[in-house]
Amino acid sequence: MKQELSPEYHALEQRLGLLRELARSLESAQAAVLRSDLAEMNLQTARQHELCAALRPAVGGGSSVPGERWSRLLRESANMEMRVARLNREYGALLRRARRTVDIFCRVLANSETTYVPPQRDSATFHPGLRG
Repeated sequence: MKQELSPEYHALEQRLGLLRELARSLESAQAAVLRSDLAEMNLQTARQHELCAALRPAVGGGSSVPGERWSRLLRESANMEMRVARLNREYGALLRRARRTVDIFCRVLANSETTYVPPQRDSATFHPGLRG
């Protein structure tokens, strides 16, 4: 059996394609966070969930026929797995930073509630010709 046609080779090739798509999705999600594009973030999160579900089935233990193409595919797959892991860490850090920023704004807003009380509508303080 030729290695290019083995089921293990095709499974690894498919896995590599899914990893590439996952990397693109993580990059798109990072850009969406930076643009504050919630719809795109949600879309990419759903896509990442689908890709991870597709990646769960494990590839076989290896090809029974060692060869240069199989070795190259294994290296490429390992490199892409490392890239996806790095992108995932970066995306997580970006989300944590965004969350801290939102928390800061929430605290500022909560603490300024009592500082800036809306003015009372008192008709005696308005000029008779002005309407409030």
